[in-house]
Amino acid sequence: MRHVYRKTMYTRLYRGGTFISPIPLEDPPSDPVAPTRTAEPVASGSIATYGPPRVKERPWARDKRLGTRNAGDESDEDEEDKKASEEELAKDLHVVSVDVKITENCEKHRTSQYSCTKARKNQDGVSLPPELVVRRGQPFRITVKFNQPFLKEKHGMQIIFITGKNPRPSDFTLVQLEPFKSVEAEHGWKSQVNETKGDSLTLDITPSSSCVIGEWSLSVTTVFSSSSLFCFLFPDDINILLNPWCKDDIVYLENENLLNEYVLNDRGVIFAGNYRQIGGRPWNFGQFEEGVLEICFHLLRRSHSNTVNGAKMSDPIQISRTITKILNCQDDDGVLVGNWSGDYSDGKKPTHWTGSAKILRQYEKNKGDPVCFGQCWVFSGLVTTVCRALGMPARSVTNFSSAHDTDCSLTIDTVMCKNEKGGLDKIPELCYDSVWNFHVWNEVWMARGDLGTSYHGWQAIDATPQELSGGTYCCGPASVAAIKRGDCSVNYDTAFVFSEVNADKIVWCRLKEDKWQMLYSDTDDVGRCISTKVADGKAFSETLSVGSEKFREDITDSYKCKEGTLEERMAVMQASKSAKVDRDNLKTQLKDLRISILDEDGIMVGENFTVKTEVTKLCEQKRTVSKLIVEVYTKRYTGDIVSHVTSHTFTDIALDGKKGEKQVLTHEVKGETYVPHLVEQCAMEVRVTALIKENGVIYIKSDEFRLRRPDLSFEVPKNAKNGVPFDLTVSFKNTLPHPLTKCSLDLDGVVEDDEVKLSDVPANSEWKHTVKVTVNKSGQHQISGSFDSAELTDISGYINFTLKD
Repeated sequence: MRHVYRKTMYTRLYRGGTFISPIPLEDPPSDPVAPTRTAEPVASGSIATYGPPRVKERPWARDKRLGTRNAGDESDEDEEDKKASEEELAKDLHVVSVDVKITENCEKHRTSQYSCTKARKNQDGVSLPPELVVRRGQPFRITVKFNQPFLKEKHGMQIIFITGKNPRPSDFTLVQLEPFKSVEAEHGWKSQVNETKGDSLTLDITPSSSCVIGEWSLSVTTVFSSSSLFCFLFPDDINILLNPWCKDDIVYLENENLLNEYVLNDRGVIFAGNYRQIGGRPWNFGQFEEGVLEICFHLLRRSHSNTVNGAKMSDPIQISRTITKILNCQDDDGVLVGNWSGDYSDGKKPTHWTGSAKILRQYEKNKGDPVCFGQCWVFSGLVTTVCRALGMPARSVTNFSSAHDTDCSLTIDTVMCKNEKGGLDKIPELCYDSVWNFHVWNEVWMARGDLGTSYHGWQAIDATPQELSGGTYCCGPASVAAIKRGDCSVNYDTAFVFSEVNADKIVWCRLKEDKWQMLYSDTDDVGRCISTKVADGKAFSETLSVGSEKFREDITDSYKCKEGTLEERMAVMQASKSAKVDRDNLKTQLKDLRISILDEDGIMVGENFTVKTEVTKLCEQKRTVSKLIVEVYTKRYTGDIVSHVTSHTFTDIALDGKKGEKQVLTHEVKGETYVPHLVEQCAMEVRVTALIKENGVIYIKSDEFRLRRPDLSFEVPKNAKNGVPFDLTVSFKNTLPHPLTKCSLDLDGVVEDDEVKLSDVPANSEWKHTVKVTVNKSGQHQISGSFDSAELTDISGYINFTLKD
């Protein structure tokens, strides 16, 4: 059957007076044969809809399937429209077909990489037709074919775009275009006739550069002599994205190289470790993969109670803020559960994930229930994926020695007390702040018309649930330029991000209940080596554990001026005004000694290492260190101490030479001593406490480092082909003196995405495993993987290769 009639919203809208009559209201034609028409409105009847059947579920049906708790009580069915017969259609002008020219338009709009622009199958095996993906503010071309030549003198036509279940012009979700009128539509959309040829009409449609992004429906209404309108419903979604190539869109980014990286690159790296030992985690952002774009649109609607919020889904400022809110599940049943406890028995370890698409697909499989578990780099990878999928330039940013200031004081306070051995222990109930080895957030690019031109550009956003902002767990967008200036008065969450990169670290010793001594103050330890991937548009291809400098861009100077300079101090003073803290009163007067912990990097997990402590005399008078205690702890990357590994005490260290005299003290830590205490990421802390005999002053110094883990190595056959299974060989060396148990391997970038359970890996051995995989993508490709075990977690790696057709 040529036409299928469906239940739609169009009759309801028409009866409510939402539609404008498409009958031309110009002067009578000069052609005496043509019928003369008057400016009378179309009789108020029903609107008959027709067109090919829709295969894909409607967006609001998907919203209900992925989140019944927020779906509301509305039915998914619309009213039954008047059904026109074939004979009725044959009497009047009507649309036979609409060609949205997917290949041509997607190439011009740089959207050909989206999976939905090709014929494919969904997760249930249903074949889906290609869909058009375009960017707002840029024209796309369609051809409408009628059953007879279209004559503007006697035929009326409207092109109608709607989004959401209840569209209306007042909230920018319903747009009506009349191509033969030169006036611009109410919401900035434009339509222009490009060519009239026989029974076909070719039109150029330009969505407003500030229109709502999401899945739009296209229809064409026609009328001639009938008392009812005929409405052809195009069966597939028109997906409209933000447009960083359009000067009128506030996400406009002029540099083509940056756009290739921050919008079009679907592979990257997220930096981790600590500021001295920077490593990389390859990440498959996968913004073009099957189903990802649809889920991203769903998340925007879900954040607004499964409705299309015209104001907030058109404004990149609000879109970016929504993304940071809906990707965590702290207060709104979002995508990912954050977990820093070390207990991941109810889900996947955060180190399991190597890409975003798997997480989003798991969220869909869960029918909208959150995925377990993630930590900051996983949240950041998701944010990059969603932003790039929607057309917003975005990048993951890693801040090493990242402060978490819970009270907006711009200081990170640690309170300690003496223990029975003479060392110092934290008082947990008084230590609300923390310094993470690293923390990963995001930057998005946009103009900030709400703040002024000086704050255009990169904006910091963060989906990791840390502190409430406006009553929900979200963060940003905070202008990076404002952060550098210390202007913490502007929206959104600028003071919090300023503290992350520029807070002071202060260590206190509680001598008595009401007597505290400041032991240590550091103004330049927080916010080091702020890093992002170099914008080269390529996949990451360096060693993971160390040696990532080729692909790392240091952007610290975009967040703060060089430590100690006048500009940096002025920014701190500006920020302190909003925090109401006088930093000048928070400076330690301890100047007798300097304690330094000398670096010893590159230690492979399981190897012995030596802690070297350097003591330097800064005064002319004799000083004796009556007791110096070196303690080693395992810790999480968030700064939380997990367990005490070992300690060693040095006594009566005499410094009676000239100012500048140094002594280096060493303490060896055996592999068998620390390995049983290791936690994920193999992070450790060394803490040195020194007591001066002459004046009773206590000095404290701490530093963190991480042990190197082996990298996964991959081998792919040289003759591997697209869509054909091949053997992938994965290997690494177990450097521990005992077997690895409860082993598993997870791969990203292959068709089979289930976790592979493996047998135990013997101690001090080379491990090799072959798995049959299929990759349905020709050209340049990357497979990444993560190996996990009970004794050693997060052994990761990747391979870049080319697949032949």
